[in-house]
Amino acid sequence: MGKQLVITEKPSVARDIVASLGGFAEHEGFWERDDLVVTFAVGHLFEIKKPEDIDEKWSAWTLDALPMLPRSFPLQPKQGTRDRLRTIKSLLNREDVEGVVNACDAGREGELIFREITEYFENDKPMKRLWLQSMTKDAIKRGFDGLQPGKRYDGLSAAAHCRTYSDWLIGMNASRALTKRLKTRSESGSWSAGRVQTPTLAILVDRELDILAHVPRTFWRIKGSFSHGKEGYEGTWFDPSFRAADHPEYARDDRIFDEARARDILAKIQGRAGVASETLKPSIEQPPVLFDLTSLQRAANSRFGWSARRTLNAAQRCYEAHKVLTYPRTDSKALPNDYRPVVDELLDQLQQVKALAPFCQRLQEHGLLNEKKVFDDSKVSDHFAIIPTGTVASLSGDDARLFDLVSRRFLAVFHGPATWVRINRTTVVEGQRFRSTARSLQNAGWREVMGETEGEGKLTPLRPTALVEGDTAVDDEPVGAEGAELEEDQTKAPNRYSEARMLSLMETAGRYVEDEDAAEAMKDSGIGTPATRADIIENLIVKGYALRAGRALKASVKGIRLIDILRRMRADRLASPALTGELEHNLAEVEKGRLGGEAFMAEVYDYAEEIVDKTKNFEFEHLFPNTEPLGTCPSCDKQVYERSWFYRCEEPEGLETNQRKRKKMAEQGIPLIEDCAFRVWKDKSGRYVDERTVRELLVDGKSRPLDGFMTRQGRTFRGQLVLEDAEIELRRMEGGEEEDAVEVPEYEVDATPLGSCPQCEDGEVVETRQTFVCDRGLKVIRALEKDDAYALPIRPKQVPEGMEHCAFLLPRTVCKREITRPEALTYMKDGRTPLLEEFTSRKGRPFSAILFRKEDSGRHGFEFPPREGAGKKATKKKATKKKKTSAKKKTSAKTKTSTKKKTSAKTKTSTKKKIATKKKIATKKAASKTKAEAAKKTAVKKNASSDGYRQSD
Repeated sequence: MGKQLVITEKPSVARDIVASLGGFAEHEGFWERDDLVVTFAVGHLFEIKKPEDIDEKWSAWTLDALPMLPRSFPLQPKQGTRDRLRTIKSLLNREDVEGVVNACDAGREGELIFREITEYFENDKPMKRLWLQSMTKDAIKRGFDGLQPGKRYDGLSAAAHCRTYSDWLIGMNASRALTKRLKTRSESGSWSAGRVQTPTLAILVDRELDILAHVPRTFWRIKGSFSHGKEGYEGTWFDPSFRAADHPEYARDDRIFDEARARDILAKIQGRAGVASETLKPSIEQPPVLFDLTSLQRAANSRFGWSARRTLNAAQRCYEAHKVLTYPRTDSKALPNDYRPVVDELLDQLQQVKALAPFCQRLQEHGLLNEKKVFDDSKVSDHFAIIPTGTVASLSGDDARLFDLVSRRFLAVFHGPATWVRINRTTVVEGQRFRSTARSLQNAGWREVMGETEGEGKLTPLRPTALVEGDTAVDDEPVGAEGAELEEDQTKAPNRYSEARMLSLMETAGRYVEDEDAAEAMKDSGIGTPATRADIIENLIVKGYALRAGRALKASVKGIRLIDILRRMRADRLASPALTGELEHNLAEVEKGRLGGEAFMAEVYDYAEEIVDKTKNFEFEHLFPNTEPLGTCPSCDKQVYERSWFYRCEEPEGLETNQRKRKKMAEQGIPLIEDCAFRVWKDKSGRYVDERTVRELLVDGKSRPLDGFMTRQGRTFRGQLVLEDAEIELRRMEGGEEEDAVEVPEYEVDATPLGSCPQCEDGEVVETRQTFVCDRGLKVIRALEKDDAYALPIRPKQVPEGMEHCAFLLPRTVCKREITRPEALTYMKDGRTPLLEEFTSRKGRPFSAILFRKEDSGRHGFEFPPREGAGKKATKKKATKKKKTSAKKKTSAKTKTSTKKKTSAKTKTSTKKKIATKKKIATKKAASKTKAEAAKKTAVKKNASSDGYRQSD
C-alpha cells in the first residue's frame, strides 16, 4: 500500500496533525507512519523572479524598457528555503509516495503555497485537499476522514495565481514608471504603487485633503438650565425650522453664526420660566452577528485601540498555539447548518470559564435564539465565522482579551435584543426651544453578555409611567428656569479615520455603509481580503505614504503627492477604490469558476499597459498649468502658481531648469536667463502645505495656526508659517500635539521560570507580557518604573542601593516577529537561536536571521545568512585581479627591458634604489593590513558561528 505525502503551511500545523492522528516516527524534517508522511513548508517557499531574471532587457530601470508584460511568471526559491525544498522534493520523488495532500491553510494563500510547490517540482501524482476550520484533535481527524479531491479547488488556485500575477504586473510596472518620473536626487527609496495599496492610500488622502481644506468658522451655542420638581437638567437651544439641505455642511440646528442674534436670544430668555414636552420612545436593538476577521479587527480597535495587525497576530496565536479559536482569516459571519449540535458541546465546555458560565447556563435553560440568522450555509464561504473551539486554556495579555471578546460575541448572538427607552424633551421659553435627550437600558438582553449596559445622559421622566408600550407623550409641563449661558466654539475639520473605520471602508471599496446587510453584499467588491487588509495598512506606513497619528491614520506628504499626480495624469483606476474593487470582485468570480483566469489576466495586461503609457507620456507643465494664481511673489512681483513639488512664480520665457544643461551653457559662454529663487515647498517639516495656506502667506504674511508638523523623532506639533524677506519660517506654537501610537503586544505569561540566567547564573529567566528577562534585572526595571519591553540598558549608577542587577533581556517581539518560548530556551542554552524567518525590517522588508546573545550587554544581536552568489562574486573578483596583476607584470617587464637598453649605468642604479624603496613601503603596508584583518577575523570568530553568518546589532 502506497503512502500519502501531507504538506502543511507551517511546522506547528504539521506537529498538531502528527499529535492528533498518532503513530508517527520523527525523522529529520518530516514524520512518517504506515500510510502517511507529514512535512511542512514555512509560508511561501517561492517568489516570482525579478524582472531582470525573466528578461535581461528589464535589468535597467528605464522608461524605454516598459511595460514589462511577461506571458509566464517563473518562480525561484526564496532565500533560506533550499534545505526545506530539498526535503520536500526528496519525499515527493519517493516511489512509495502515491499521492499528495494539501494541508496548507484553508484559503487562497494556503492553496497558492501548495500549488507553487507541486508546480515547481512538476508533480503528477494525485492531489487531495484537507480543509480545516479548526485545529482541535477532533476537527483534524474529521478533516482526514473527509479529504476532498484537489481538482475541486482549481478555481481557488486560479484566483490565487491571478492575484499574484496581477499584483506583479501592476506593481512592477507602476512602481518603475512612477519612480523614473517622480524620484528626486535626494530620495533613496522608490515610488511604489500597487493594485490594492494605492486605492487604499487614496481613501486616506481624500480625508486629509478634506481636513486641510476646512476653514474654521466661529459659532455660538446657548445652554439653558432648567428644573422640574427636585431634578435639574440642561437643554441646548435649536432652530426647529433648520433644514440641512439649505445650509453648508458645517451648519447644525443648534449653531448660531451671528453673535448679535445669539445675544438677543439669551437676553430674551434669561430668568423666564417655560413649559416642557417629552416623548418616551422604546427602541429595540437586535443582537449582532458573529465575527469575521474584519469586524473583529474593528471591534478590537474600538475597544482596545489595537491595530489590525495586532488583532490578527493575537487571533492567529489563539488559533494555532492555544487552539481556543477557529480559523481567523475568514470573511464569513455565520455558521454552517450542521454546526448546531457542536454549539451545544461548546456551551458545556465554556462553562469552565467563570466569567462566561452564567450566560452558558442561561442559554442551556432557555434555548438558543436567532438560529436562522446564525446557521446559514449560504453565508459561509471558505471558512465559517470566528468562534471558540471549546478548548479551555490559561491565557493572559492580548490573547486573553481577544478570546474573551470573541467568546462573549459568540454567546451574545444567541440572546434576545436589548430594549432601550429614549427620552426626547423639548423645553420652550419665550418661543425659544431647547433640546434634552437621554437613553436608558430597560432590558439588557445581549448587551449584558458584552458588558455594555451604560445608558446616555440622565433624565427622569416628567411624569412617572408604567412600562412603556409604544410612544408615550407628555405636553406642556411647567418647568423652572435656572439660567442660560452663551458658549463660543469653532467648526472643526472632519476626524481622521481610525483603523476600525478604515477597515470598513476597505471592505466596501471606499463607500461608508452603516447597514451591515448592505456592507455584506458589497464585500466581494472590497479592497483586499480580510487576511491582507492589516498588511496593506502596515505597508503604507512602512513605505512612508501614511503614518499613525494617535489611534488614527494620516496620509503623509509623499502619499498626497502620489495620489495627486496619478489623478492629474488621469490614471484614475490605480487611485480609485471603486474601480479596484471591481478587480477584487472579478477575482472572486474566478475563484467560483464564473470567470476564466485568462479573461481576468487579459484585463490586467491592458491595465498595466495603460498605467505605463500614461506615466511615460505626461508633461509636468500640463499637469500644473498657470490657471489659478495664488498671490504675488514677494521677490519679483509675478503671480505665484502651483507646481509638482512646490509653489513658485511664473518661470521666465526660455528658462533652462536642467542644472547640467545650465552648467554646460555657462562653460560655452551662452547667456543664462536668471530665475527667481522664491519657493514654498509642499513638504514643510512633514506637513503638506496646501493652496489655501500659500494664499494666506502671500496675502497676510503668515498662515493660520496649523497642526501636524513633525519632529525628527516623530512627534507632531502645532506651528505657524511666517513670510519674512521672501523666506518661509516655521514658528512652533503650544498645543496640538498628537498621541504617539506604540504597538506593544501583550502575550500570555507562563509563570514557570525558563531556567537559570545564562548571563549572571544566579537569577532565573522569567516571562513578562513583553519580555524574557532575568528576575534580578526585572526587579530593577520595575523599581525604576520602566516599561520592560523598551527598558534601556540599566547603568550601574541607576541601580538602587542594595539591589542586585542582571542585564539579560530578550524581547518577545523582535522586528514584528514573536519569539516563542521554545526559541527563547534554545537561545538561553546555546547562546543563539536556529535560523528564524518572518522578521520585518524598518523599511518593511522580510528577512531571516539568527539571534545571538551579546555577552557584554546581555541583549541580542543578529547574524544574517550569507547572500547567495556572494562566493561566486568573490571568485570572479579574484580572477579579474589575477588577470590585471599578470598584465601589469608583463607591461612592467617590457618597460624594464626598454629602460635598460636606453639608460646609462647611473640611471640603472638609481632606478634599482627607487624600486627597492617602493618594495619596502609596500611590504610594510601589506604587513599592517594583514595584522588588521587578522584582528578583525579574531573578533568576529569570538561570537560568530562556524557557518560564516554575517553579524549585526
